[in-house]
Amino acid sequence: MTLAYAVPPILAVVLSFIGIVQVSETGIIGASAIVTAVPGSAPTSNAGVAAALEHVARANGATIVRVVADRAAPTTRRAALVTNAPETEGARWLDDGYPDFARSMTTTVRPMAALDAFDPAGSYDVLGDERARQATVDALASAGYDVTSEGLSLAERLGVSDGLDGSWTLVGALGLGSIVLCLVGTIGSPRRTAVRRLHGHNVLSIVAAELSAARTTLLVAAAGIPVLAVGLWFYNRLAFAGWLGIAAVLCCALLLVPVIVAHATGTVLACRRPIADSLRGARPSGALLVLTQLARVPALLLLVGAVFDLTGAVAVARSGSAERDLRAAGATVQLWVTPDPRPGVDTQAYWDRIGRFTAAALDDRRALLSAGVEVSSGHGIDTTPALFVDPEYLDLRDVRAADGSRIRADEDRISVWLPAGSDIARDDFVRALADWDLRNAPDHLRHDFGGERLAPQDVYTYPGDSTARSWLGDAPLIVVPNPSSVFSVDQLGSWLSTGDVVFTSEEAAERSIAGSDVGHEFSAVVAVGQVAAEAVRRATAAANIAAASVGSSLVVTLVLATLSTLAHRRRYGRAQFARAAAGTPFIRANGSLLAVEGLLLAAAAVMTYNTWWDQRPDGSGARSVLDPIADASGVAGGSAVLSLVVVACVNVVVIARSGRNVVRTRGNGS
Repeated sequence: MTLAYAVPPILAVVLSFIGIVQVSETGIIGASAIVTAVPGSAPTSNAGVAAALEHVARANGATIVRVVADRAAPTTRRAALVTNAPETEGARWLDDGYPDFARSMTTTVRPMAALDAFDPAGSYDVLGDERARQATVDALASAGYDVTSEGLSLAERLGVSDGLDGSWTLVGALGLGSIVLCLVGTIGSPRRTAVRRLHGHNVLSIVAAELSAARTTLLVAAAGIPVLAVGLWFYNRLAFAGWLGIAAVLCCALLLVPVIVAHATGTVLACRRPIADSLRGARPSGALLVLTQLARVPALLLLVGAVFDLTGAVAVARSGSAERDLRAAGATVQLWVTPDPRPGVDTQAYWDRIGRFTAAALDDRRALLSAGVEVSSGHGIDTTPALFVDPEYLDLRDVRAADGSRIRADEDRISVWLPAGSDIARDDFVRALADWDLRNAPDHLRHDFGGERLAPQDVYTYPGDSTARSWLGDAPLIVVPNPSSVFSVDQLGSWLSTGDVVFTSEEAAERSIAGSDVGHEFSAVVAVGQVAAEAVRRATAAANIAAASVGSSLVVTLVLATLSTLAHRRRYGRAQFARAAAGTPFIRANGSLLAVEGLLLAAAAVMTYNTWWDQRPDGSGARSVLDPIADASGVAGGSAVLSLVVVACVNVVVIARSGRNVVRTRGNGS
């Protein structure tokens, strides 16, 4: 019972810390609302917007913040444009700086007047009451913007919601274990309540006495606060420590509710049993046996989900070596198309403008094409990953043919190079490319292809994020001499937004942006590999959480299996002894337990198959073999099956050992 109350405070601190880190990296801690502005028909000047927001802040005693990512390092540096109303957070931040909670983010505070140098369209964080939010909406609307707003709940402001997202498996496993411990410690051990009833205590007083075990939570918290404070001091000099404390208290309260309810319910049910039976140690009821077996179902499903989460996170984290990727990336950069709401962003004309900008950059040799695409293999519905590149790519990357020569682009035809050892039929593959992926190419390029076989090697893809593999060793290489004449501007614009068109250097990107009419459409110039490295960092954290989820799910599953078996032995011990004395074979003597084990294993196997089916590469584009998580789905499915087999084997051992114990005690206890 003590363990059931010790888990929530520890888990609450972990979840709260994760949540506040995520909030601090994506927004402003403590914001009560988010107001989003999109340019309308006649927006006013940036200076006018800044002045209107300053007036709102002073009139309402609020702080309004526009967070802008640093173009050179958008995942680690940002600027916070804040209003300067007296005695507000904004004024304090302008004087003392913003206390970043996460060490991975550095925030530079600037006055809202600096909005002149930034795009005013986007999201504004409001730290104030409902009047401040509405006044901000009215001010931006008066400035010619289409405005939407969203109030944030206390859980969202504290990061509790973010902390729980992605951690439900861990929370579910530990919560289920705590609940079962409470039920087994009350319904399964009713002597304690029977003794109190003999002393004249009523049900309410017994429940209150039982719930005094919750003081364990206070003891754990009292012991952990100094340790947490010291750790925070070294981590961020206690920045937003108060917010973390409030978040931990709220999260702990949420986690304690089901534990307390289960404990109280179990105590009430234990009080309803006859005192004589409770004192004598009556066998567990049939309902308790059913409960312990049913509790194993969600535990097994949580275990399967945790194994898939862990395998996927590890696959992303190991999708490329950081040092190897950095050497391969060199000075190349990618552009981020502004994610904020923009006028016309959902129109074809908008993306055609982005595509024409991309085509010009490719023609000027300031950018290169490196697009990983899942294409038809030419045989039925089978697909294969392929890499489309241009001459600039081959100038930067040393790619070798099977005869050892360096591959160069052919100026007047497309080259298709198949990987070494591939069983792809070249003629069928080329025909499929010409019919679909190269359908917009001139006719003479669609009917005359060069290329032969690649030497065994890994080819770098210049990945944009964690959904693309950094290196391909089994993919055809399609060399396109002039991408702007082969692919539509819509396709080129799409590839720019996904990081499949990269610039040779930051200077080349800035020159292309400066000479175009779409410069304001790009929010960041990012070194290739930076986004992937950030994704790997997040995946590593996710892998740690998933590993904890797998460990806790496995422990909870094994504990529940053991408890259910022991409860069964206590109820049917004498019958089991009679069967053993009669020489009944093991399988027949333990048929009910083995049948339940088989049913649970079958249910978990179905869950494993469904999860694998949803994650596997299916050739439709929804799940590509280029995605590390999809590519690792087979390993995840095998690992999940292995974990289920381990659980089943352990429980069979428990069944056998408990059966021998029944024989030794002649069915009178186990």
